[in-house]
Amino acid sequence: MLNKKEKGFTLVETILAMTLTIVILGMIFQMFNTNKKIISYVDIKSTLQAEGRAIQENLSKIGMEASSIDYIEDSLDSDYLVDDKQQKKVKLIKFTVLNEDSSRSEFEIKKQKNELYISEYRVIIIDGKEEKKKISTKKLSSNINKINIEVKENKSAQMDFTLSKKKIDYTVNVKVTFRNR
Repeated sequence: MLNKKEKGFTLVETILAMTLTIVILGMIFQMFNTNKKIISYVDIKSTLQAEGRAIQENLSKIGMEASSIDYIEDSLDSDYLVDDKQQKKVKLIKFTVLNEDSSRSEFEIKKQKNELYISEYRVIIIDGKEEKKKISTKKLSSNINKINIEVKENKSAQMDFTLSKKKIDYTVNVKVTFRNR
């Protein structure tokens, strides 16, 4: 009467079932975690590319209409060499555009911390004095890291904008040749 078999699990069977469950859940968690990292990387890269495209479109349009360019270097950073060319870190780029009515417009591309803004000004001459009237300001990027510029004989300019977010970098190259010189 003592050898009566009862239905149920033994302790060994329960431990094996728990171990297999933990191993399977660990593998599933690892797959989800890896997938989340990949999706996050792709999302950040896509955001940087969209901001880069906006920068390229705006600067290409302005650059084709511009007659000159000027820039202010970032005083915190020194020049450095890239491919044996002297590169300058820039905090402000200013394009001058001559309008059809003989007036002048200026576009300032300015880096403020990690943001890039473009401002349009109309230059008006009143009583022999130049006055700048701000027309608009637009934020182009919120992930700007650095701006490099190389001006060639004041006829063209090569600008490199490096966008960064969470250790992911994306560089946008904009080359403009001034048509209205």
